[in-house]
Amino acid sequence: MEEPEFNSDESFEPLSELEKSKMEQAMLEIAYENSYRVLTKRVAFEDLVEEKDLIGVSALMAYDPTEGIRKDELENMIQYYLEIDESEYYLRCAELKKMLDKMV
Repeated sequence: MEEPEFNSDESFEPLSELEKSKMEQAMLEIAYENSYRVLTKRVAFEDLVEEKDLIGVSALMAYDPTEGIRKDELENMIQYYLEIDESEYYLRCAELKKMLDKMV
C-alpha cells in the first residue's frame, strides 16, 4: 500500500464525528490488545515498546504499566472483550477474570 504524499500547503478537513469515533475505537482496540499481551506475559512491556518503535508507532496501553492495572481498568477490558462475539475473546475474558479475582 502506497503512502499518500504530504503537502504542507494543503489544508486538511477536520474529522467528522464518525471519523473521530472510528479512530477512537481503533485506538482502544490497539490499547486493549497491547495491554492483554503484557498482562498475560506474552510480551514484556519493554519489548512491546521496542517492537512498536521499530514500525514507527507508540505502544498504546489501556493502563499505566509503571503503576500496574487497576481493578476498574481490568473490568473495562473484560467488558470490551465480552462484547466481541468470538471464542478467542471469551478465552481472553477467562484469563483476565482470573487476574481480577486475585485482585479482590
